[in-house]
Amino acid sequence: MTHYNIDQIKSSVRIEDVAGGYVNLLRCGKLFKGLCPFHDDHYPSLIVDPQKQTFACYACGEHGDVIAFVQKMERCSFVEAMEKLKMENGKLKINERKAKPVPVNSNEKKISIFNSQFSIEKNCKFFSSLLPYACGDSELTPVYLDFEVGVSPGMVPKEWYAMRGRVIFPIRDEEGGLIGFAARKQSDGNPDEPKYINTSAANGYKKSNHLYGLYRAKEAIAERGLVYLVEGYKDAIAMHAAGFVNTVALCGTALCDGHIRLLKKYASQAVVLLDGDEAGRKATATAVASLRREGILAVGGELPEGEDPDSLFRSGGKEVFSKFICKMQRNLFASEEMLLLNRICSQVRVLMWKEIEGNREELFRNLGTMLAHRTGLSLRDGRPGTMDWRWL
Repeated sequence: MTHYNIDQIKSSVRIEDVAGGYVNLLRCGKLFKGLCPFHDDHYPSLIVDPQKQTFACYACGEHGDVIAFVQKMERCSFVEAMEKLKMENGKLKINERKAKPVPVNSNEKKISIFNSQFSIEKNCKFFSSLLPYACGDSELTPVYLDFEVGVSPGMVPKEWYAMRGRVIFPIRDEEGGLIGFAARKQSDGNPDEPKYINTSAANGYKKSNHLYGLYRAKEAIAERGLVYLVEGYKDAIAMHAAGFVNTVALCGTALCDGHIRLLKKYASQAVVLLDGDEAGRKATATAVASLRREGILAVGGELPEGEDPDSLFRSGGKEVFSKFICKMQRNLFASEEMLLLNRICSQVRVLMWKEIEGNREELFRNLGTMLAHRTGLSLRDGRPGTMDWRWL
């Protein structure tokens, strides 16, 4: 029987070299990005980390080390993957069957990856030119710095002319890649100009596929199983400044399927806090309904007329604003807790009436799921409950 030194084999190969034999990888800072080979990927979702020697797809969830990558690609056993990774004469045995030739009809995907990488490089250059921004509130300023907000200088390349003199909100994707900017007109700006100018979708940034602040908030969201969903960039920053670091923003657009797909990866509950006006209330109702249809227990908060999280923070300060949000959340979920209690009582009554053992077991499972979901108990992998609540 052949014996393998796992550590020796793993240290003798580089995951970026192995993965690069199957996928066209492009460097993105310290990482590599490419189209995920494990699902029908249209946007580079595969991240290869040469420092950790791991890979992960943040769309389909596949992840692991170099051995796991070969196992999944070759559909082989662990031992077979080890054999394929053995070095012979300085070459990987696996490289004898390199990546399959790229079909002609996949040129658009290659161009898309190249454009995405090229855009990120341009974004980084523009980002490095930003000037410090003072937001006018001592409690908010440190968080604005954390979110890398700045002001565009007057001397910028032609493609950034429209953003000159504006407040720039850098936008990062789920993994932290710099994919675009939102440029807000300052108070003394031209009244005929639009309030916001955004990076073109042609450069890889689409509002419908990204949530502002998710890169910073995803760990807190996953830990608590709860997300606060606000409308604008400044609203998200105000929430973070008040301690609600599990907050993301819609970037001023309506809730889309792409947003929901991202939220479902981390949250089982959501508090929707859009602007306190007629349009905001309608958008809140629509967002809550959409999230509930997709299995996220969502509630809609109602802010005072004409207010948003940013304006409330600035008018009342951090402490007052924080108490307001906490009290509102308790009140919003109180009715849900009562509904849960009634449902549990109903399930228990039915359970007592059932004589067939199979039905009793099913009801016990339902009760366990319901309790775990609402108390945040872990159902798998040590994560907060993320079970679908729609059966209630």
